Amino acid sequence: MSGTEYTTGISTRKKYSGSTSATDKSKLRAATKFINRTAVIRCDAQTTETDTNFTNPDNAIVKDVYLNVITVDATETVDVGTAGTSNDPNGYLAAVSLATAGLVKGSLADGAITLGALLYEETGTGADVAYARTSDITAGGDPVSYTCSAGSDTAVFDIIIEYVEVVEEIN
Repeated sequence: MSGTEYTTGISTRKKYSGSTSATDKSKLRAATKFINRTAVIRCDAQTTETDTNFTNPDNAIVKDVYLNVITVDATETVDVGTAGTSNDPNGYLAAVSLATAGLVKGSLADGAITLGALLYEETGTGADVAYARTSDITAGGDPVSYTCSAGSDTAVFDIIIEYVEVVEEIN
């Protein structure tokens, strides 16, 4: 038998008599960890798509996105989404009002959906359509962006992103 034996007990590419090279996984131990994280990004009203300078980690599961409205603007709404590969500028929040101070979340209310398409799924058709919240696993590695509607441009708000970072460690 040939191969490399490490002090941790991991063996790689052992060659057995009469067979081709194969990877022996019998001693390999992998630990996948889920690390809960929250990003809080301060923003002011911008009417063009604006990069937040926050990029989702490569292995991110985005659980939810909220706003904390600090300076109200009754005429403003905001879209929050992604640039990059997923390129969905309102994928997390779509036309959410900045008219009330405090925490705001996206809604799946019939006729007034403000949760972005990356965070919900639709089932059924016609009168039988239903919506359910889901997590986003498609935007890992993509920058988060936002765009405000035309208004007086006085709003100040935080984008709050709850996500899980998936980290793999090999022992």
